[in-house]
Amino acid sequence: MICSRLFLSSLLALAGVCSLSAQSPASSAFGSTETDGSALIGIFYDFKQNQKGEPMKADYFRTVGEFLKSGWEESVLSPFFRVTRPIYGTQVFIPNMGAGAGPMAFHVEDVVRPEQWIVVYKGQVSPPEDGTYRFVGIADDALAVAVNGKTSLVSHFGGWADTSGWKEPEDAPNIRLSVGKLRFGDWFEAKKGEPIDLDILIGEYPGTAFGAWLMIEKQGESYPTEDVPGSGKVPAFPVFQVRAQPVPEGKYPMPYSVPAQPWTCHQ
Repeated sequence: MICSRLFLSSLLALAGVCSLSAQSPASSAFGSTETDGSALIGIFYDFKQNQKGEPMKADYFRTVGEFLKSGWEESVLSPFFRVTRPIYGTQVFIPNMGAGAGPMAFHVEDVVRPEQWIVVYKGQVSPPEDGTYRFVGIADDALAVAVNGKTSLVSHFGGWADTSGWKEPEDAPNIRLSVGKLRFGDWFEAKKGEPIDLDILIGEYPGTAFGAWLMIEKQGESYPTEDVPGSGKVPAFPVFQVRAQPVPEGKYPMPYSVPAQPWTCHQ
């Protein structure tokens, strides 16, 4: 079942959210309100208010770190406002845009200001072929990934505090981009047709500009390179996708490639 582990109770409470045919499709770089099942499910949280819409104060990055350290337990996020209707994403590769695009993608721009929000995507996925993989990415401002419930990548913009306790492997390449250091996650084994649980967190802190870029590297694979000022030739890693499609139009701070074969999202 898609999204089987985290937010199970939330999804059961939202029975019927996959049947949105009565509404017009609404797509954005964050995802769509409709899905055919081949997608990650995304849930939006606002750290500035509770579920009743009453104001709250939270230490944004400390709360994100507590959530990751907890094993991505929903209870850490339960005090905060959660949008009841999810969206469905096939990639997390969002060009630079105004931070208000996050609330707008979930149709809550009238009740959620552009700052201090997160989106958590999840699903069960498997690779197009057996191998050893790791996630690669960065966001403005917050990005994290968990594989089978274990945080395997944290990549916040510009040195924002990471309180999760996760450490980047010592042998990770040192690639500097306009948005900061590109981070490399922990290696993990994955086999074609055998699902793993995947969780992806993205978020915005000050409410100005936002972007998130998640790619995937296969151990032993060679990738084309492009010149990046200050870093030299940088591999154009494939965008992580669960459906073959173009990336959204916009400006991206790093080389990338579109994979020949996407990962599979299981139901």
